[in-house]
Amino acid sequence: MLKLYQTEWCPFCARVRSKMTELCITYINANVPRSKSDRTELLEVSGQTGVPTLVTEDGRIIADDDDAIIAYLEQNFA
Repeated sequence: MLKLYQTEWCPFCARVRSKMTELCITYINANVPRSKSDRTELLEVSGQTGVPTLVTEDGRIIADDDDAIIAYLEQNFA
């Protein structure tokens, strides 16, 4: 299952969530802390702290790039 690391206040994260809803994709939503220094799980998973970050079903990580995430979703789920 896809896992999206995101925050509710991030407009780039909102774009990704909107696309996932549009494509009827089921995913795990992981809200990260506002403070980048507290994003330990995201840092362990992806090596960085930016959002949105998507972990795909095959373990690929698309980090801190809403355009790349949306392109991946459209290519694989549209």
